[in-house]
Amino acid sequence: MENQKVNFIEAMGKRNPSEMFENLERYVDMVIRRIQPSVLLTGAPGMGKTYLVTKALKEKGFDNGNQYIIIKGRTTGPGLYRALYENKGKIIVFDDCDSVFKDADGVNLLKAALDSYDERHISFISSKPMKDGDGMYIPSTFKFTGSVIFISNLNQKQIDSAVRSRSFTVDIDLTPEQLLQRMEDKLEFVEPKVPLKDRRLALKALKEIHRKFEGVELNFRSLIKAIRIKQTGFVDWHMMVAEQCIDPKFRSQRNNKTGESSVPTKSFPTKAELVAAKAKLGTWSAVCKKLNVSSNKRLKIMNS
Repeated sequence: MENQKVNFIEAMGKRNPSEMFENLERYVDMVIRRIQPSVLLTGAPGMGKTYLVTKALKEKGFDNGNQYIIIKGRTTGPGLYRALYENKGKIIVFDDCDSVFKDADGVNLLKAALDSYDERHISFISSKPMKDGDGMYIPSTFKFTGSVIFISNLNQKQIDSAVRSRSFTVDIDLTPEQLLQRMEDKLEFVEPKVPLKDRRLALKALKEIHRKFEGVELNFRSLIKAIRIKQTGFVDWHMMVAEQCIDPKFRSQRNNKTGESSVPTKSFPTKAELVAAKAKLGTWSAVCKKLNVSSNKRLKIMNS
């Protein structure tokens, strides 16, 4: 009898989050050491992806602007070409530049930059030549010897397969339990100026809110909000944390026409619908967002 194959998604859901982030650090280190020219990091916002990358670069003694550069925000094809040219020998960290995937020129340039060769020749042929920051004309073709770390909140299935295939890809898709464990493991590094006792109470409050309410946005940004609110010393600080960490869709049920509060009866997807959506969308975070169901409720349905 052949051994039954294990569902990879289920296996990942049982892993220790520390092991997952250790592997992520290894991939980033391979780029820093020039073993691998690129890595694509994806996952829900607030997981600590950017923090991990910048921390690794600084620990190597690298200076922002010299050995590496961080580019954030909207990026077009011409803007991407100019950024690659001006930093052609550096490590370029693209953070939240997902708009580039909507630009055909940007996707093609990114494919060239992420390729597995040490030297990549990148071209941008245009009727109007581009200029760099000093007003000098940029050549239509140049040799790129730098490295690229691309950080995105998109589902990997939303990213062009040709882009994914050219680079190492790491997707941080944690269950609520894994994420809470990660917060526990890294609590000493979060808001370090705040007494550890208060940080522990804030994390405990976040756990209680997650157990009690639907739609809690579990991430490190929510933890930071909880810690800062705990510092106020207000008697009702737990509810203030809930107000800040629960998705607005679950906090406001106000009728758009009358302005009156109206809480509709919420219908939840079946187990079969969840499984089908997972197969289509790729990650549980994408499923929860698409079907408007919390991670906690999704787990209850799957375990029923």
